[in-house]
Amino acid sequence: MFIRSVQKKDAKKKKVYTYYRLTSSHRIGDKVRQTVVLNLGKLETITQPEHKALANRIEEIVLGNQNSLFPIDSQTIEDLAQSFAKKIIKDKIFPSKKGKSVSKEIKNNYQNIDLDTIEQLESKEIGGEWLVKQAFDKLNIPLALTEIGLNKQQVETAQLLLTAKLLHPSSELETERWLNENSGAFELYGNTDTMTRYKLYQTSTKMYQQRIKLDSLIYNNINNLFSGRNKIVIYDLTNMYFEGQMKASEKAAFGRSKQKRNDRRLIGLALSIDGLGFVRHIEFYNGNISEPGTFKDLIDALKEQLSFDDNDKKPLIVMDAGIATEENLALIKPNYDYVCVSRTIPKSYSQLSETATEITDNRGNKIELIKVDVKGKDDYFLKVKSDQKEIKEVSMDAKLTKRLEAQLQEIKDRLSKKRTLKKIEKIHEKVGAIKAKLSRVGWLYDIEYTEDIEKGIVTDINWERKKEREKPKGIYFLRYTKNAIEEDKIWDAYNMTRDVESVFRCLKTDLDIRPIYHQKDKYIESHIWLGVIAYQVVNYIRKNLKENNVNYSWSTIVKKMRSMQSSIVSVNNNKNEKLFIKLCTRPNTEQKKIFDALNFKARPFVRKTNVVTNL
Repeated sequence: MFIRSVQKKDAKKKKVYTYYRLTSSHRIGDKVRQTVVLNLGKLETITQPEHKALANRIEEIVLGNQNSLFPIDSQTIEDLAQSFAKKIIKDKIFPSKKGKSVSKEIKNNYQNIDLDTIEQLESKEIGGEWLVKQAFDKLNIPLALTEIGLNKQQVETAQLLLTAKLLHPSSELETERWLNENSGAFELYGNTDTMTRYKLYQTSTKMYQQRIKLDSLIYNNINNLFSGRNKIVIYDLTNMYFEGQMKASEKAAFGRSKQKRNDRRLIGLALSIDGLGFVRHIEFYNGNISEPGTFKDLIDALKEQLSFDDNDKKPLIVMDAGIATEENLALIKPNYDYVCVSRTIPKSYSQLSETATEITDNRGNKIELIKVDVKGKDDYFLKVKSDQKEIKEVSMDAKLTKRLEAQLQEIKDRLSKKRTLKKIEKIHEKVGAIKAKLSRVGWLYDIEYTEDIEKGIVTDINWERKKEREKPKGIYFLRYTKNAIEEDKIWDAYNMTRDVESVFRCLKTDLDIRPIYHQKDKYIESHIWLGVIAYQVVNYIRKNLKENNVNYSWSTIVKKMRSMQSSIVSVNNNKNEKLFIKLCTRPNTEQKKIFDALNFKARPFVRKTNVVTNL
């Protein structure tokens, strides 16, 4: 196709106007005929040199190539092409050659081509996109999105948004660029051909408005795929830091940062997961919330999530010491069993067996388990002694002791020098700050000051470690309700707390949801929540891979998938036709191993070919 100009005269005004027509040429016998396809009007919004690009783009869309085979920098050209092509398709006015379309799919693979005209027009990543697309389908995510009220286009946009969260976590602006320039995801989703950050914002907002329903639908789909451990709840709390002052957020607050970023405001995230590592409940809190204070919300949520049957065992809640206060345990006991770390070392207890049960952790380190009876408690306790934990605690104490004494020595050495800190109150403040910062060992020291009262200065400092830590190193106690679980399974149950820690690690590192740059709470929560939905997909993929002895982190899987790409190659044949060949690379050994382990199809397509007459 090409654009031809037509001039018309206005006799009254004595003025010449130029109009443009989209024209197609085709051969009948030994003659070439031209057919007007569509009147385009004055085309005042683009220049004459841009007419060829517009004609090419209209032809591509009419022939079914929504993604441009030729780079187009002008959004004006794209908008005009979409509008004109829509009219051509609607009115069925596209020209034909003896009843056949100008564009045709090659049925015969043999062509005479000019090798000098071979050109690769574009190449985009499609391996990771194809992997997560099939995971979406397995988890029935498209159906769940439809059930919360999203239309077809919004369902496609939501899947593209989740694809970006999984493979290229970033801002909506960067997501827009990545989807349009680097990703081949559009190949997998209907008629979607371009993406804007405004579509992403609108879709994510609508999803978040229905988050409780969507969470429930996705988790129910997961339960249909996996059985077992659905009445085990592992609970923990973390926080994430922001960039910026966060004046527009009500929940951003300074607190004790898990990432040691005490210079940044935080937001709290509470997660409960099941025994298979899938997230069953999330809640957002102010950044300075205490861990025990979040637990009642979980109990209220569990009443709706878990069914209670007198013939079944009670649901089992597993948690760390930070949450296991006496008040929280009292909330649990009526309806649930629990396993947790005792917040204190029992002062009086008796061993219920003379010999300890020896097991090894996942790294082969020896652990001794002894069931004990604690006076005045109706729970059971399990004494855990870990040689590796003892080594770690001794090493930590030695490191902190060395650091504290080095800082005290530095203050002492400066007392004899001119123009250094010597005032009594300032020295006391300085030493107090050091002891507070290194409180694990600071309280073990007695510190004496030699002071010159008249001058108000300290002349010397001496210190002595007054006693050793009373708490035995390498020993802690697990606390659990009677008859909650078999004795030999208590240790395994407690180790599930590491599963929720791995969820936090995946969210923060692999899915890159921190630091947070949003300013308003509704966008902050939506950003984190979408990361949690993406994690459900990650856990589904990794769990199935592990069952087939493929133990890769999510970041490793993403890297391995990047080399699988979709490419468009053009070449001229001897019939004055241009062949456009779209290829999907063959999966390499590692990629095929991943697809096979998941029982997924290895490629979305092998080859797509179109022929367009050179005009």
